[in-house]
Amino acid sequence: MKLDIKVEGVKPFKIEVKEFNLQDRKELNKLLYKFFNNKEGMFDPAVDIVRMATELSDSEINEFSNDEIFGISIEVSNYVNKKKVKK
Repeated sequence: MKLDIKVEGVKPFKIEVKEFNLQDRKELNKLLYKFFNNKEGMFDPAVDIVRMATELSDSEINEFSNDEIFGISIEVSNYVNKKKVKK
């Protein structure tokens, strides 16, 4: 599935994401909790979400700005949760 990633101040882009099974959703929700509640910062859990959701290498992920990585993480979360609500 290709997701549209729209981040303020960054040109919109598309990224291919994997389909999520139940175990993936459990892991995603753990990472999202860390993403939104981590006193040490959002970057580590955001990178882990991108790693989990895509086939991108660390080198490819490193080419994105922090804002783009955060945007991918949020759009992945929205996609996984909206998909389940629509059924």
